[in-house]
Amino acid sequence: MARKEDNRSSRGANRRPGGEIDRYNYVDRDIYSNSDRDVYSSAGSARKSSPKRRPPKKKKGKKVGAIVLAVVLLLCAGIYVYAFSLLSQINRDNTDANSYVQQPSDAPQWDVLSDKQVTNILLIGTDRVQDGIQRSDTMMLVSIDNKNKKVKLTSFLRDLYVEIPTIGKNKLNASYSNGGAALTMQTIENNFRINIDKFVSIDVDSFAEIIDKMGGIEVNISQAEADEMNRVMDAQMSAGTNHMRGTLALYYSRIRRIDSDFGRTGRQRQVISCMVDKLKSKNPIELSSLLHDYMGYVTTNLSNGEMLSLAANAVGIMSYPMETLHMPETGMYEDKRVSGIGDVLNPDLEANSKALREFIYGTDAQQ
Repeated sequence: MARKEDNRSSRGANRRPGGEIDRYNYVDRDIYSNSDRDVYSSAGSARKSSPKRRPPKKKKGKKVGAIVLAVVLLLCAGIYVYAFSLLSQINRDNTDANSYVQQPSDAPQWDVLSDKQVTNILLIGTDRVQDGIQRSDTMMLVSIDNKNKKVKLTSFLRDLYVEIPTIGKNKLNASYSNGGAALTMQTIENNFRINIDKFVSIDVDSFAEIIDKMGGIEVNISQAEADEMNRVMDAQMSAGTNHMRGTLALYYSRIRRIDSDFGRTGRQRQVISCMVDKLKSKNPIELSSLLHDYMGYVTTNLSNGEMLSLAANAVGIMSYPMETLHMPETGMYEDKRVSGIGDVLNPDLEANSKALREFIYGTDAQQ
């Protein structure tokens, strides 16, 4: 009797190449490829399992972005709070100067000149209050020219003989003792026909503390200035560049005996320039420390927004080249003695106004 052949042996699909039966995988294997083909696919019975779906990838990028955004917002909030805590230390003086607007008879009959790209801030250095009176020792206009990328410093000498609203003709520094910063700003604007909206005043004696906090400044001085410093301050100065601590820099900026008030205001501008140079070398933490310690000395009518804008642009502004001028200009005034007032500088207002307007706004400034 013939042995019954195993039915599975007749299925060529179940044989391996060479005739050996594959008893475990009912799949034809193609020796020429790595692919498998289900032998029952033609019958519609797909035995091959469907591919497993991979779980969707988690969008880590979005989570990281959200964390970074949260950190940035937190830092911004911290900076905002810290900035306003500093600004809250500033003394505010928003006295309206408009009541002092008038055109002196000696001043040129020109409109007050202004430019949106030029910011004029009057820096007033004040003496300590004595007998209920506080006088201005320094009046310096800081003009930030964003059009030409320059900073311009103009000193107004204390003895300028000009018309002061409500007071009459007197020395310029009498404006501060009679009406504060508002009257001083408006007196300069009225006489010299340039726009001044903002001011910053500071007690000049506090300059010494600020300079000490900076670590002192490097100042180039003449032999005559060195001799005066050595005589009065018992210093060890010589002609050339000298390191000055606060008290020495303050005395240097107030020397008048060796020359005149013109020389004195020139020294004041030089000290400001040296302070700016020193600030450029400070890192943000050191600058923040300086601001924290000395904001309380400052009085201004700058708004918080204006202060923050200046702070945000401070690095760029400090990189601008600096130019200087003094009012009155050389040859544009006469020395005069006025009864009850003393020696004054009587300026040619038209010539000085023209020179100042050209210096601040450019040679094309119209009269």
